Amino acid sequence: MTASRQPEALDRYLSFIGLDCDGKAERLAAAMREALDRDADAVDPFWHYFRAKLDGERGPAHDALYHIHANLNPVREMLLRAERPDLLERLESLEHECC
Repeated sequence: MTASRQPEALDRYLSFIGLDCDGKAERLAAAMREALDRDADAVDPFWHYFRAKLDGERGPAHDALYHIHANLNPVREMLLRAERPDLLERLESLEHECC
């Protein structure tokens, strides 16, 4: 009989199991689409480029986590320009937990 273990805190350096990194990245991408497509003042050239990457229209098709991770600093700068602290907070969380 195996002894029961206390659940350990989720830690990406131990395992990605339970972190739902793909889900978090997809939800962040969806929130960016909703916020930046709707808010004409926040749209900038990088958003058009990045959205095309997310949608698989530009370059190889990858998941949202890949594209966010590969473009972390430009995405952060875009969200700063768009004055979207809510999305910045989600990006920081995703970076800390999954990237």
